[in-house]
Amino acid sequence: MAADPPKAGETASTRLPLTVLVNEHTASASEILAGALKDNCRGLLVGTRTYGKGLIQSVYELSDSSGLVITVGKYLTPRGVDIDRFGIAPDFSSQPAPTQAAEALNACRLSAGLQQAGASAVS
Repeated sequence: MAADPPKAGETASTRLPLTVLVNEHTASASEILAGALKDNCRGLLVGTRTYGKGLIQSVYELSDSSGLVITVGKYLTPRGVDIDRFGIAPDFSSQPAPTQAAEALNACRLSAGLQQAGASAVS
């Protein structure tokens, strides 16, 4: 019997805000991570819209040497946003001032119900 895959702990390694630089080349695993950090209000995305690689595909070689590509899954962010073809819009196009970053993270947490009004965005 295979061991259970490792899981992240309940507590983040840091409570400091994160800034994730993204652009049109941010795809696949990096795009999924960026979307998860944004949706969970753990960090701000700075740069340009990501690539939009949201499909999981399997490639099969057929007996006549042709190929068949089948879509077997789709990546969604934790809030259920489909990133395929459209990518993820950044929060800012350039590095925000610390007060802007704190306000953006606080607004994200409030809209997600992750923090009560009046609480600090950074602990």
